[in-house]
Amino acid sequence: MVFELTDALAEAILFAMEDQDTAHAVDASRGCLVEAASVSVDENLFYALPEWQSGDGYALLSEFTNKLHSPLAREDLKRVLSGGRGVFRKFKDVLKSYPEVERKWHFFKDVQMKKRLNEWYNVLRESWGLEKLAVSADEDADETGDLLENDFIFRDYDEARDADSARHGSALVGQEYQTQFPDGVGGALTVLWQRQSDSAAAKEKHGFVCHTSGEEFAGCILVSLCPSSAGKTVVITDFFVLQNYRGLGIGKSLLTKCLSDLKRRDIHWLLIANTIIPEPMESLLERLGFERLGSGYLVDIRSL
Repeated sequence: MVFELTDALAEAILFAMEDQDTAHAVDASRGCLVEAASVSVDENLFYALPEWQSGDGYALLSEFTNKLHSPLAREDLKRVLSGGRGVFRKFKDVLKSYPEVERKWHFFKDVQMKKRLNEWYNVLRESWGLEKLAVSADEDADETGDLLENDFIFRDYDEARDADSARHGSALVGQEYQTQFPDGVGGALTVLWQRQSDSAAAKEKHGFVCHTSGEEFAGCILVSLCPSSAGKTVVITDFFVLQNYRGLGIGKSLLTKCLSDLKRRDIHWLLIANTIIPEPMESLLERLGFERLGSGYLVDIRSL
């Protein structure tokens, strides 16, 4: 018997899929769920729900953790996943320390489970001689958009308001280099990093800063004319996201906002030089039209 996967039924199924104690089935005649033990699941009037075991849940935790670019949260979650019993509870406990990552997790989990549900329903539709339903645009959307809009504030850089936060954040990134690289390399990288930031006075910089909804500084992108007498070329002097907020799409938003603003200002060229580019950022730069120039990157803003 054909039944419609209404929004209400879909939500009920998603909730029941995670119930490891009670098996449910779809009553096709009424379009609702019933306990599977009370009926004969015949795949005609009563349909078994999409299979979802604890192993599926664990695989979802692992996939999310491995894809997460927020280093502190990722390491804490990896320790939980390798810790044996109580994984699901401990995973949730860790996420409470990273509210933005927690929201990202819930979005990721919702999308993945809906995909499993839609795959199951499309198999049924094929057995009924019906066409498959297309995956909704919401499920393929970039999950960072709503998260950033709800949880973060992006503003134009203001020297009087933001210079101290930017300097402090830059110093924290320098400290990361010193702990990540041995034998004085970290110190050298810190010096080069700071020189790049100091290549222009705070009053000569412009760009964007990001804060949480609670006004905690999360990152920034700042540029200045290069040289100061130039009219059409700028160089990035500061571009970073603090550790707790990485992997949420903040860096991408900062960069795209900056490019749009530079285009509006009729700036032609943006340079990235004398700095370490994290691997995830390299692929983002290439997608946005940057070309590798020696050890740095260059983009013709007019072509965007």
